[in-house]
Amino acid sequence: MNMIKMHTKHQIGPHQGMSIHDAGGRTVKCVSGSIWLTMEGDYRDIVLEPGASFVIDHDGLTILAAQQQSAVEISAPKVSRSWWEHVVAFLDRNYGPAALRPARKWVY
Repeated sequence: MNMIKMHTKHQIGPHQGMSIHDAGGRTVKCVSGSIWLTMEGDYRDIVLEPGASFVIDHDGLTILAAQQQSAVEISAPKVSRSWWEHVVAFLDRNYGPAALRPARKWVY
């Protein structure tokens, strides 16, 4: 499945699955049933119960499978920050509390 839409809802039948390509940053939320999620190149297997969600870590192939009738919502990644938010993050990282690091001997 190629993820173009912002938010989608899917029904997955018993012992069926679906694949998602290049969905890094998207959130998968289990609405009903139980969903098993695995990602290409990742050793983890994630099981989602109703109400639980997981943010897909990276692009590649992601497989969702269900042992019972299940429903999932897949939503788009968080909208990118504005230029001002990038400036504030830079300043915080280099001059604010986040700048205190052992490499700088805990001083600015």
